[in-house]
Amino acid sequence: MKENVLVNVKDVSMNYGAGRQDAVEHVSLEIMKGEILAVVGSNGSGKSTLMKGILKLMPITCGEIERKKGLRTAYLAQIHTTERDFPANVREIVLSGTRLGRFSPFYGAKQRKMAQEAMKLMDIEDLARNNIGLLSGGQLQRTLLARAIAGEPELLVLDEPCSALDPAITHDLYHLFTRLRDEKGVSIVIATHDWDFVREHADRVLVLDRHVEYYGNLSGWSGMEAQHTCHH
Repeated sequence: MKENVLVNVKDVSMNYGAGRQDAVEHVSLEIMKGEILAVVGSNGSGKSTLMKGILKLMPITCGEIERKKGLRTAYLAQIHTTERDFPANVREIVLSGTRLGRFSPFYGAKQRKMAQEAMKLMDIEDLARNNIGLLSGGQLQRTLLARAIAGEPELLVLDEPCSALDPAITHDLYHLFTRLRDEKGVSIVIATHDWDFVREHADRVLVLDRHVEYYGNLSGWSGMEAQHTCHH
């Protein structure tokens, strides 16, 4: 695998059980160091499934996913209301992201520093003692992002992280993603249906409809955006 590639997806298909239609069909792509890759597609196009395959959260049925040895990853799924019921404050939630695969009820000075830096980057230091049940939607998403980056991932995978957030909060979060790429060198794969974000912030785009409709720089895309947008 090339030195500047974090993940190489080779002809991958995935489904939810024997005999069922593939949710993802023969997808190939590379995730590069220090890039934002936007994954665009309508509901049911396979965006979430592909992301889970990349993170080894779901098995693939054929093909191969090659990852950089020791790759540090973090994943942020869509917000669910049940997360607000967890009895913890912002600092405790962010600290939990520093475990790096090890469970311990105690945190060392290094972990506390990592959590503090993540809260500072997400501009939530003043919320450290607040229970997550009292946060606004934007504050909660910043907290979950801080938890995701507290472990210093090389690859951050985001599944529609701005759904249900108002435009001003969404705008701020988009710029935070860009800062993570530019200042921390984090590679970001983000499922989105926001073509404005793709045009302004993404380095490359994957247009997905179970199979690859397009993959590359947006300047080479000549399809219809409305056909690959979230429908309710």
